[in-house]
Amino acid sequence: AFLDRSGSRAPVTIVGWSLGGFLAAEFAREYPGRVRRAILVGVRRTYPPADVEGVKERLLRDRAACLSGFYAQCFFPSQTAEYRKFRASLQTEYLREMDDAALRAGLSHLAAVRLSGDLLPRCPVLLVHGERDVVAPASEAEGVARESGRAAFHRVPGAAHAAFLSEGFRAVAADA
Repeated sequence: AFLDRSGSRAPVTIVGWSLGGFLAAEFAREYPGRVRRAILVGVRRTYPPADVEGVKERLLRDRAACLSGFYAQCFFPSQTAEYRKFRASLQTEYLREMDDAALRAGLSHLAAVRLSGDLLPRCPVLLVHGERDVVAPASEAEGVARESGRAAFHRVPGAAHAAFLSEGFRAVAADA
């Protein structure tokens, strides 16, 4: 709908991070004529359902602590400067504005979604991963790229789960 409203008819590059990476892959599979290439950042094969349920339980107990902990994991151990900027400028708003129903729905989707080489879209795909990601193991994304036989994988030196905020990501995405 967004592409239609924007008047864009040319295929686009779609970038998705973490859960958004799974959604970007799904979109590119469902609408192959709309997507020129897909860049999937910080994805993995699957999130263990028990882990996702644990997050849901922590959200119910202490929503702010759960989300703050997740945000910290997205940046640590290596992107502390970016984390400080996020915490100082956006975190309070994110904690206040986060739609709980949308968050629970996203987590439920995350518990059910799977990614493998044969589930990647047919367009060119680049899987990008921070080498220091503690949320999603880089080896899973690298394995998905390898088994597809056509996707590329790039590990961003020094980046964590929020690899899309690193200078290394900008260079890789521009070259893709």
